[in-house]
Amino acid sequence: MAKNDANIVLSNSQGKGTVQYTIVVGGADNTYSWLRNTSDTTVGLDSHTPGLLSPLFPTPVIVRQKHNGQVEVSVPGITDPLLRADAADLEVQSICFYAWNTQSRWFYNCAEKEDSCSVVKRNCAQLNSRKN
Repeated sequence: MAKNDANIVLSNSQGKGTVQYTIVVGGADNTYSWLRNTSDTTVGLDSHTPGLLSPLFPTPVIVRQKHNGQVEVSVPGITDPLLRADAADLEVQSICFYAWNTQSRWFYNCAEKEDSCSVVKRNCAQLNSRKN
């Protein structure tokens, strides 16, 4: 839950040489959503769907990475996909959540298996097994 700028960071590790993609939902005062790659370049399909986030009610955001590396982000009942980009260079091992310049609260489920992720630091989770 956040009033704007919900960020979900997917990365292959933490530290030097990290490949990461940042998903921004409800950025630009809750009017614009986009995906950025490691070099902070906006990639793939973006969205100008306004009002996706609420400071009072959770917004469900589904993030999927397909076997070919494509990342898709959707908000059920609103748009599917909201965002899409080729991320063939990314094998997700870490997920971090934050909101830019606003308070936020996150609820997440990394995978179908309950023990598939563990918290490694505030707002970040490490995936325990990636292969499906």
